[in-house]
Amino acid sequence: MRRASFAARNALAACALAALACAVQGPVVETKVLEIDPPALSRIAVAPFLPSPKFKGDTPIGESSGAEGAEAAALTTRFVTEAFAAEGFDIVAAGDLVNVFTAAGKPVPHGEVGPFQRVARNEYGATALLTGEVYRYKARQGGEFGATRSASVGFTVVLYATSDGRELWRARFDKHQPALSENLLEARRYPGRGSRWLTAAELARWGARETAKRLLELK
Repeated sequence: MRRASFAARNALAACALAALACAVQGPVVETKVLEIDPPALSRIAVAPFLPSPKFKGDTPIGESSGAEGAEAAALTTRFVTEAFAAEGFDIVAAGDLVNVFTAAGKPVPHGEVGPFQRVARNEYGATALLTGEVYRYKARQGGEFGATRSASVGFTVVLYATSDGRELWRARFDKHQPALSENLLEARRYPGRGSRWLTAAELARWGARETAKRLLELK
């Protein structure tokens, strides 16, 4: 009877550990495929990312001039562009799209997908347009080996077909770095494997790389 009870407890413990491992090993980036095929990924133009209207940074809401959100969006645009190019995608940088508008003496239509789609298709032969929004970008408080608050980053990306504006794919990265004492298995997934505290930029770069990898799986 005791042996049976001991075996049952072991089985329950093994199931619990397996469930924890599955939870920890889940995707870093949440994705949703709407309608996509490899030709749609032939050349991807990146539009300048924007801060969300509900952007949360280090400055209290109501006291920020908006520069903090704009800087976070610009950095994330660069990180995503570099990550997608590193994964082998043919990329048109956001600056190239912006230059078309400024060269023509037109205002850059931030937040409008249509004008960027047309420029991406007609001027650069892009088959898809990648847009993004950063809703959280908080720096760590403290140093690399002793922080009182971890960095925290959240952003979304959406991919559109330039031919007709269809939404093809979307992804979301939302992470703060946990302490080893908080969750050993989860912390070891991050760059540095939990040996140091990441900056917000390092966390955003990691999110960009993981996002690019998720789309690469569909190519």
